[in-house]
Amino acid sequence: MFTIAVAGKGGVGKTTVAALIIETLKRDNKAPILAVDADPNATLGDWLGIKYQKTVSDIIEETKGLRNLPDGVSKPQHLEYQLQQVITESKGVDLLVMGHPEGPDCYCMANNILRGYVAQIVKNYKYVVIDNEAGMEHLNRKTTQNIDVLLLVSDATRIGLQTAGRIKALIDKLTFLNIKKKYLLINKVSDDVKPDTSRINLPLAGVLPLSDEICRLESDGKNIPVLSVNSPLLSQVRTILSRVFAVTAK
Repeated sequence: MFTIAVAGKGGVGKTTVAALIIETLKRDNKAPILAVDADPNATLGDWLGIKYQKTVSDIIEETKGLRNLPDGVSKPQHLEYQLQQVITESKGVDLLVMGHPEGPDCYCMANNILRGYVAQIVKNYKYVVIDNEAGMEHLNRKTTQNIDVLLLVSDATRIGLQTAGRIKALIDKLTFLNIKKKYLLINKVSDDVKPDTSRINLPLAGVLPLSDEICRLESDGKNIPVLSVNSPLLSQVRTILSRVFAVTAK
């Protein structure tokens, strides 16, 4: 099982990059793949063409952190059953949507049980791709804490790259995370732009262009799986993944 986490500020195309990675892995026969949408603004399913009905946060909130359960049902059994219903299955890719962070109540017990169960779930997949909110707080509560590759996505602007540097500093403070490799991936780059990455202490995984393919998908209301087999964008993502996997395996 190989885990890829994608993080970055809003607007840089983080979720699009995650969807492109998932679609590339699927086309390269790397299934089964678990797609985890850990961004409260959950749009990964839209890009993958997978519709979901309920999130993990919905379950925790409905049961008030597993405090309101039917008589005779244990907390782990109830949560396991509910999570089985939350995972949306599709050909080659299953989707797990985490939902919004909890409210003011403490759901520590539910989250502890949840972490253990998710750790078992991910073992059923060859690849797990996590689309995270910028600070990756969801990893503390709900998803795997072992990450093979973290891709920090930025656009080519000065402010975007500065923000990427700040997010990296925040992530470095999350000492509970076991991240083997961290990379910067620059997205939405015009042909005449050369991003200055000198102030970010991260190796560059690659650069993705400002894509007409993605713009057409957005304007037509379509999703990533409709990209052609000759898609230049998927080819570039494949090259980035090959580079990252080769380094991580060493």
